[in-house]
Amino acid sequence: MGADLGAPRLVVVGGVSVDRISTPRRHGVQVLGGGGLYAALAAATRTTVGLVGISSDHPLTAGRPWRPAVSDAGLITLPHRGLAFDISYDADGRATYHTDHAGDEQYLLPGDMPPVYRGATGFHLCALGDPGVQLQYATALRGMSGARRARISAGTFLARIAADRRTVLRMIDTCDVFVCSAPEAVALAAVTHVEDALAWLSQTLAGPGREVVVTDAASGCHVLTHDAVRRIPTFPRPAVDPTGAGEAFSGALAACLVEGDELLSAAGYACAVASLVVEDFGAAALLQPNQQVLATRVTAVRRSVVEAGS
Repeated sequence: MGADLGAPRLVVVGGVSVDRISTPRRHGVQVLGGGGLYAALAAATRTTVGLVGISSDHPLTAGRPWRPAVSDAGLITLPHRGLAFDISYDADGRATYHTDHAGDEQYLLPGDMPPVYRGATGFHLCALGDPGVQLQYATALRGMSGARRARISAGTFLARIAADRRTVLRMIDTCDVFVCSAPEAVALAAVTHVEDALAWLSQTLAGPGREVVVTDAASGCHVLTHDAVRRIPTFPRPAVDPTGAGEAFSGALAACLVEGDELLSAAGYACAVASLVVEDFGAAALLQPNQQVLATRVTAVRRSVVEAGS
């Protein structure tokens, strides 16, 4: 998928950043990342993509290496931002943010979206620094000529739920597809166990007009409908760096849905794409994805879904 194919079928609203990642095995690895970039590159494996968001002016963003795959007419570069996120993971995969410039997303204004993007079939709203920005964007899209009938998907962050759960829920009400992690589902449902959270989400959020998927790290994901919860296993890979896997999953899922895939098939594809991301630091695996490897993993995941049943 190229960046010069005219109007994209999917528009991703998120950012491009430069991150410093530390794990128990490696410390201070500096990489090109950002939720918007992970989601857009993952989506570009399946459809044409436009990116709206904030970018760092760090040298790693020079030349915009994502351009062969992603149109970035909606990307705004802010000067002197440099390193945007400094993240460390403990042995259990829990993240601590030492630097977080997500507040820069206050400069994202729906009215500034390039006109060529407004007729997209779908829009994915990455987990932004303020759930109010997501809500503003989703509401504006619903009233925007050309985008009113588009499919809108969104994700969130655990810290955003803790800070403003009510706004996150209002944002979800404006969307057609919602993706969150298992800990985020527990926080949204205000319960203790994942199983209770899945039941609450299925009864409260999933149903006609809205699709809900809950990612669960190495366990894969749960696809929720009003009357059932189905689990899709991921493709098993050692997790070198989990950063961006959730947004990559969401972007790939959104791309499949705008291309007409049904939800279970789309979630299986998204699991396979996310497995590429965790194998190395940063978004490098998505800049030039190995299509043969991806196809093999998609087939394996989808076969597992059939065998697992509901």
